[in-house]
Amino acid sequence: MEENVKTLKDYLQMARRRKYIIAIPALLLLIASVVVALILPPVYQSQATILIEQQQIPTDLVKSTVTSYADERISLIQQRVMTTDNLTKIINKFGLYPKERGKLTAAELAEQFRMSAHLELVNADVISNGRHSKATLAFKLSFDDKDPQQAQKVTNELVTLFLNENVRNRTERAEETTLFLEEEAQKFKLDIQKIENELAEYKEKYRDSLPELLSVNLSMISRIESEIQQLGLREKMLDERKISLRSQMAIASQGLLVSSASDGHAPTSLAELKQEQARLLSKYSPAHPDVIRIKRQVEILEAEQNIEQSGESPALQEAKQELAKLQQHYSDNHPDVKAAQRKVAELTDSKKPSSAKKLANQITNNPAMLQIKSEMDVADIELASIRRHQAELQQKLKSLEMSVSQTHQVERGYYELMRDLDNNKAKYNELKAKQLEAKLAQTLEEEQKAEKFSLLEPPRLPGKPIKPNRFKILFMGFMVSMGAGLGAGYLREMMDGSIRGHRSLAHITGMEPLVVVPYIENQEDRDRTRKNIISFSIIAGILFLGMIVSVHMLYMPLDILWFKAWNRLGLI
Repeated sequence: MEENVKTLKDYLQMARRRKYIIAIPALLLLIASVVVALILPPVYQSQATILIEQQQIPTDLVKSTVTSYADERISLIQQRVMTTDNLTKIINKFGLYPKERGKLTAAELAEQFRMSAHLELVNADVISNGRHSKATLAFKLSFDDKDPQQAQKVTNELVTLFLNENVRNRTERAEETTLFLEEEAQKFKLDIQKIENELAEYKEKYRDSLPELLSVNLSMISRIESEIQQLGLREKMLDERKISLRSQMAIASQGLLVSSASDGHAPTSLAELKQEQARLLSKYSPAHPDVIRIKRQVEILEAEQNIEQSGESPALQEAKQELAKLQQHYSDNHPDVKAAQRKVAELTDSKKPSSAKKLANQITNNPAMLQIKSEMDVADIELASIRRHQAELQQKLKSLEMSVSQTHQVERGYYELMRDLDNNKAKYNELKAKQLEAKLAQTLEEEQKAEKFSLLEPPRLPGKPIKPNRFKILFMGFMVSMGAGLGAGYLREMMDGSIRGHRSLAHITGMEPLVVVPYIENQEDRDRTRKNIISFSIIAGILFLGMIVSVHMLYMPLDILWFKAWNRLGLI
């Protein structure tokens, strides 16, 4: 059995049989599309272009504190501008959506406004560090509304909000950066003051043991030791001088000072007298007057030295021994101990006046002793001064040695404080430098010399609507109506079980017919065919005329369309 393949002639016959089923749905859908294209209200769009201008001053001189990308800032500004509160103010200001206000909430009206507002970024391909990327050069703001003037006003308001929000956002960021750096610098300043106070207290506490004074202290110790040594030598010389003066005073008190017979030199010390005695004994007998005189001088000086060395009488020594025995058994508050102490004090005081009185009488009666006494007084004053100076130097030396011994321990805490102070000062100076840069960046933002948004193309009054696209609606309606008509006709044909044509009969029976009688067209058929052709021609003409009128009114005037088509053909 051969497959029943329909030819073009079969489809044409099918279309002729189902012409009304095809034409009526197609005509109804076409009329519906025309009605839809005509009754849909026009929507106008006003658009503005905002350029992103780069920083005017080179970034090597002044760096901006706003480092985010342009698309990120635009998205952030969009979120801040498109809040429900801001959009509600715009809706109330321009009286948008008057019919929907009683039916929709503020949030729903704001959402409808967002659907009507559009933001489009204008990007360009750039090469950065050898890699391809996109850079945002500008962006477009637009708003759709049924009223063209209203669309222009709202777009202009959105542009103003975007520009103001950009300036405010950049200025706020610069101010926040400056304020943050200022607060951090103030914190470090307080820390520096605290450390400086601690360092001052530490220096005051260990002012003589600071590391920087170590070399000074060591040199002072060396100088003091040298000075003490020199004072010791002077003290020894003065002691010898006093011994010599006391010898001279003892000799002068006995009137025995005579000139040496051999060399005219008067012995002034015990050693010299003994040498003189030995020299005289080698020349004279012990009974010689000079030998006897020298012997008496030696005895006097030896007695004087013994008295000075002991400085105590036998009674005084006995009293002191008794006091020492009592102190071994009793305390200092015991009556016997106190009585022994008073006895020792009385014996000491009784000895001094008698000696002093005797010496004073001798000095008064002998001018030579007056001179010797004055020299001894000078020597005593010098010795007292030297010893006092030595005590002071010893105390100072002890203090310096203590300071030097503490230096290494003090050095650890001192350098720790200094290290903290230096670190905080370095951080403080760094923050102050950054604060100055942030202040310059803030001035840059306030004077709008950094990256900014500038209105490149202001919103214009739209001359024609952007939607609906009536021509597109008509075209789509025509295509849908034709498809629906043909589909309805084909469906009706498929549902019809009639056998039409010898091929269908042969397909069903499996045998070819012997004879095929063609359709015999009579006059009535010819008249009906002529009438149908005239009717369809009229309908086609009307549809074509309606299409031309629709194109002229809804899409583009025919003269302009003809002019564009002619130019296009001329270019071809």
